[in-house]
Amino acid sequence: MLPLRGKMTPSNIRPLLYYHDNRIMMNFVRDPLIGLSWITRTPDLPRLTPVQVEALDVVQVIAETNHLALNMQPGDLTFVNNFGCLHAREAFEDSDTQSRYLVRMWLKNAELAWSLPEELAAGNIRVFDNEEIDEDWNIVYKPRLLFQVAERMTP
Repeated sequence: MLPLRGKMTPSNIRPLLYYHDNRIMMNFVRDPLIGLSWITRTPDLPRLTPVQVEALDVVQVIAETNHLALNMQPGDLTFVNNFGCLHAREAFEDSDTQSRYLVRMWLKNAELAWSLPEELAAGNIRVFDNEEIDEDWNIVYKPRLLFQVAERMTP
């Protein structure tokens, strides 16, 4: 089983945008970089400059302006390449009549996998090539269960 996200290695400073092997790649989560009331910013990272915050704002605006909305139906599967596509989910609260069940899985097809820059390859190797980590399939066999948000985000 994988340890909690963010606990596998210490924080590091790396680019968010790459051009590698004739591909443009962007891999980041904005909230931990800027810090929010419910997401604590890693204290060992240097403070963002106003120019860096502005750059994150521009990426956010471009992503929102050019987004593609998927109308997911029960039973639909969506596969996303985390290195080639920024993605997000809308806020949702389960109720007595509606619930949302999303399964987050890290999959890799060795034949189709992209060559990654060193900084991104390191995490990929830790997840997919580490024999000491047991596979843990995060799939609940009972439909319509209600979860706490923290239960959805942890292995």
